[in-house]
Formats: sequence, C-alpha cells, structure tokens
Amino acid sequence: MQNIDQILALSGMDVGQLGARFGLSPEQTRLALGSLIPAVLGGFHRQPEGVRVPVDDASVTEPTTPLGNDILGQIFGSKDVSRQVADHAADQSGVSNTVLKAMLPIVAALIARYLANNGTGTAGGGIGGVLASVLGGAGGSAGGLGDIFSGGGNPLDAILNGLRR
Repeated sequence: MQNIDQILALSGMDVGQLGARFGLSPEQTRLALGSLIPAVLGGFHRQPEGVRVPVDDASVTEPTTPLGNDILGQIFGSKDVSRQVADHAADQSGVSNTVLKAMLPIVAALIARYLANNGTGTAGGGIGGVLASVLGGAGGSAGGLGDIFSGGGNPLDAILNGLRR
C-alpha cells in the first residue's frame, strides 16, 4: 500500500504513528485505511467543484479533527453518512467502528491535503488523474484499491446503497 504511505508522509506520519494515535497496530491501521480511503475518495469524487481546503493552514500540516469534520461535512453532507462509512469500514476491516469514527476526520484531512498538493489547490476538483495515482496507478500498489472506480462506480454510493436496503 505504497500510496497510503505517500498520503501519510505529507503529514509527517507513518502507519505506525497514525495507528498509535488510535491504539492500533500497523496492520490494523492499514486495514482501517484500506476500508476508509475508498469511501472518502468517493465523497471527494462526488464534488464536481472540489472541496475547499486551506492548504497553507497549519492544521492541514497536522491533520486535526475539526478540519477533518469540516471536510467530511462538505463531502458527505451529514454525520449519518459518516457513521455509515465507519460502520461499513468496521465490517470490512474488523476494527471497531468507534475507532473508525474517530479516525475518519483525520483520514479526510490527510486525503484533502494530498489531493490539494497534487491537484489544483482544491481537493477534489479535476482529481481523475490523482485518483488513479492514489488508487493504484503504480501497478495496483494501493493494495487492490485501483479498481474501485472501474465501470463508473463510486464506493461511497455502493456503501450507502448497500446500507439502505
């Protein structure tokens, strides 16, 4: 999962450091990230105008929960969607949904910073190439995430549709 490491590196963290913030092992952290990142990217993908992220703001360098919650509000629209994403990720990863709910804003801030620094200054606007890079451009090095948008599907839509049935 080389691309997860790239996203974390922008914040000066690695998988071990992020996991330690939430009491997870590096393996659990990778499973959690592998379950959360597709849905968060799906939320960014749904925003045709992008998501405004203050790239120069110090809180983007050190991802914070308030910044992440602001981003989640922009990409998901409600706390109910965030809860559904965390519940789905818990089912996928085996990590507690309580931990994933706490991790989700940090993941959103990390991805927003990554997209803003590798795109146009707005996280989400014109992110097709960035998504391909993050999700498996280098020969699928994102751990199988490279196919989540194949066929025009969006993992966030899949999560929400699956949970509404």
